[in-house]
Amino acid sequence: MLRTGLIQPETIPGQFPRNLRAIVELYRTCLDRGAEIVICPPLALGGMNTGELALRSGFRAQHQAALEYLAREIAEVPLLLGAPDAGGIRLYLLRLGRLLPQKAVIPGECQEKNSAPAVGLFRGKESGEFTVRPVGEQNERPSFKPCLLLRMPAAPWHEGQLEQDEEESRRLALETALPVATVRLAGGEGPFMLPGASSLWSGTGELAARLRLFERDAAVIPGEIPADETGPLPAPDWQTRHVLRKGTADFILKTGCGSACLNLLESAFSSLLAHVLKKSLPDLPVTGFIPRLSGTPEKDIARAEHLAAGLGIRPISLPPMSEVQPGSAEEGCLSACRIRALADEEGALLLSSLNGTDITTDLRAIRAACTADFMPLKDLYESELAALFPEFATASPEAVLRDGLLMRLHREHVSATHLAALMPDRELEIRRLQRLARTTEWDRRKLPPGLFLRSIPGTPEVPAIHQMAD
Repeated sequence: MLRTGLIQPETIPGQFPRNLRAIVELYRTCLDRGAEIVICPPLALGGMNTGELALRSGFRAQHQAALEYLAREIAEVPLLLGAPDAGGIRLYLLRLGRLLPQKAVIPGECQEKNSAPAVGLFRGKESGEFTVRPVGEQNERPSFKPCLLLRMPAAPWHEGQLEQDEEESRRLALETALPVATVRLAGGEGPFMLPGASSLWSGTGELAARLRLFERDAAVIPGEIPADETGPLPAPDWQTRHVLRKGTADFILKTGCGSACLNLLESAFSSLLAHVLKKSLPDLPVTGFIPRLSGTPEKDIARAEHLAAGLGIRPISLPPMSEVQPGSAEEGCLSACRIRALADEEGALLLSSLNGTDITTDLRAIRAACTADFMPLKDLYESELAALFPEFATASPEAVLRDGLLMRLHREHVSATHLAALMPDRELEIRRLQRLARTTEWDRRKLPPGLFLRSIPGTPEVPAIHQMAD
């Protein structure tokens, strides 16, 4: 088998010098371990989720310059890399300062559909040179024989994606009797989490190696096989918990903020977010606000103070506001604005502990959340969080029923009329949730970023900004 180097760097969109250093360091690691070719995930230079940056001519010029600079850092062992092209993602072979564009292109529509067409890596019998061509294309150079199939999916992580991709790679390896390599980026990019877990399957359909999930990593196969990473993938709930911790840490670090803050009494999951934050970034200075609003039980305030002391969070108690009527909707909104102002004074990133249930069914919570910078729990529902973190929450029967309705309406794109016909005894509840979602759509469009943790393979991505249509 070809000694193949797989690398999965962590990137930041538009940060070309940093991304270049990461790719070169991992390339040299594979070089020292005897790789014959090194494969890098697509879009590693400029970042995957570049948004409007990719439309700017200056960005494209910088990307081309970075690609040419990277080629000058590549030695005799070639590096295979995907970069944006007019038709999608074009694959390039970089070697001895030369930039060699290949015929293989990953079309833009394949990225949108989260599909990864396989391309073939061919090697000359005598020259030992490599070329990359689409699978099924007529072999114009008989002296070049296929030695590897490549799958380069360019999509953020969602539940079931890794399992689905690995099954597809295994099936392809058995059909073609060729090794199949899948390469992905790792780490967080804004509100998205990139899965990593690049893998290589032998021509007999056996897993040769898998790199670490969600982490920067490199390996050469055969030769260096991570023994502890070639077993079954971790369970989906483990993946989700890891994504939540890793994505929260990545988002904070990559925004450049040196501290974070949160409202310790914002929702039932404020304590969960505080624990996730301190476990992910134990050295990060964190401030916990404790607003004394009317109707807040003293035991809740005492519990928040005890939580802050136990986790090493600096507590700031906010006295009641005399300028508003106690218990009014304005009280909560003004309290959120006051917390926002204090966060700006400290230069800290303001996190919100609201989740999918909150932003769908609580009007006041939505308006207060619009002042936050990041909502890691937003795409998860109360019942899901209770299942993932049973030590922090127990979902009530009402929450389980309500979340079940919301999940079907939002994630499975089920018509509310059809759902009401299936469950006539819950029709009023279904209609109420639908009305709430429609009346608060404008508010949801202003919500801050949140990790996109959940989706259903084979269906369009459903953002945390829910849109229900009847």
